[in-house]
Amino acid sequence: MPVTKNVIELKPVMREKDEEMKFSEVRRLNKDIHLEEYMVLQSFEEIVKLYSLLEDKRFSRSEPIPVLAENEFLLLLKPKLKTQLYADIEVMRVEEEKSVLNVYYKEINNEEYKLNKEKDPILILKIEGVIPSKVKLIAL
Repeated sequence: MPVTKNVIELKPVMREKDEEMKFSEVRRLNKDIHLEEYMVLQSFEEIVKLYSLLEDKRFSRSEPIPVLAENEFLLLLKPKLKTQLYADIEVMRVEEEKSVLNVYYKEINNEEYKLNKEKDPILILKIEGVIPSKVKLIAL
């Protein structure tokens, strides 16, 4: 049975005026569930609702639900894979341009996903900053 590790890694994010904004990976999983390509979550109620959808009934313990501080939001990414059938995604950079968040990502090889024929990567990021009006996912 695959085990998902929660690894928090802060990465710099470029903003309009070269100010750095930090984001961290909150959760990574692969689940065949109908979700939009991205979701911006800004309230605890929205996060609880999402985590109840992502809950895996095979495990007695559920993932800890993240809490947002002031000036933070969660960004769920579930892009359609374009270059590989079974792959994961890695966010390379995030840029804010006129209240639009451009998320640059690449598809990466994942042996576990290939072995289990999983093709629905989901990545949840915690981002410091202002809620964007729109998010654009840009595959590299």
